[in-house]
Parts: sequence; structure tokens; C-alpha cells
Amino acid sequence: MKKLIIITALLSAFLTSCSTEEENINTENYSIENIEIEYSTLDIEIVQLLNDYRLSQGLNPLNILNVASKEANNHSLYMANQGEPSHDFFYLRSQNLQTAVNAKDVSENVAYGYTNAQSLVNAWINSEGHRNNIVNPLFTEIGIATKQDKNGKNYYTNIFVKL
Repeated sequence: MKKLIIITALLSAFLTSCSTEEENINTENYSIENIEIEYSTLDIEIVQLLNDYRLSQGLNPLNILNVASKEANNHSLYMANQGEPSHDFFYLRSQNLQTAVNAKDVSENVAYGYTNAQSLVNAWINSEGHRNNIVNPLFTEIGIATKQDKNGKNYYTNIFVKL
């Protein structure tokens, strides 16, 4: 019971501390070599399809960056809890990556509802803004996370990084 109260308090603090008006930005002190992320088969398929597309366009494949996936994971969870896709608090994710790995440029694609990697990647490729992120030749790294809401709907976050 004590654990449940502590977890509830921590979650409440996290959710209420995220506001667009907040100036006191909490950037985590990452020990990037110790970040472990579990990637789903769907996550790996998405990265493979994105890299296949980049290669077909004469671009380098993207490397999976665990610290970017940590940011993507947190955002996908946030969207699943909110019940809608968003780019809320992107500036925090970007700042965290600038601090953690000295990222020079950061961008993201989000989506929801797609049930397989191919349909998701096709939708992004057919959307000019999303495609521009995918084919940006400056990006070298990617973070990826897929999370489901309580109804089983998928929420996706890809974070593109230039180191």
C-alpha cells in the first residue's frame, strides 16, 4: 500500500509539473552509458523501414540512440495517458538531449492509431513535414518508442537527432 501511495504521488507530481507556462525546466542528469531501453518488435520494424527509405534516397541509416528513446518513451506514455497525439513539451525533450549528448538539432514525428509499422511509415512518408524529418541528411540518430493506451491504441514517438 505504501508503494502505491508513493507511486501515485510521483505520477501526480510528474503530470502536474508539465505545463507550457513553466519556466523552471528540469533537465535530468543522464548517465547515458547506463540507459537501458527495451525495444518492441514494432519499434525495430519502424526504424528498419525508416532506414530502408533513407537508403533508397541516398542517405545514411540512423543509429538508435537510447537516450533519445528514453525521451520518446516518456512522450509516448504521456500521449497515451492524454488520449491524443501531441508535440507537448518538445522543448524539454530537445533541451534534455542537448544537455545529455550535446545534440545540435532535434526533431520529432508522432502518430497514433496505426496497427503496423508499414502503414505508419507510409503515412509519415506521404506527409511533407514528417517526410522532411525522415530525409533530413543532417540527422544521424533516432529515438523510438511505441506505447499503448488502456484501449490498445498505439502512440508513437520518433526523435531525430544530429550530434
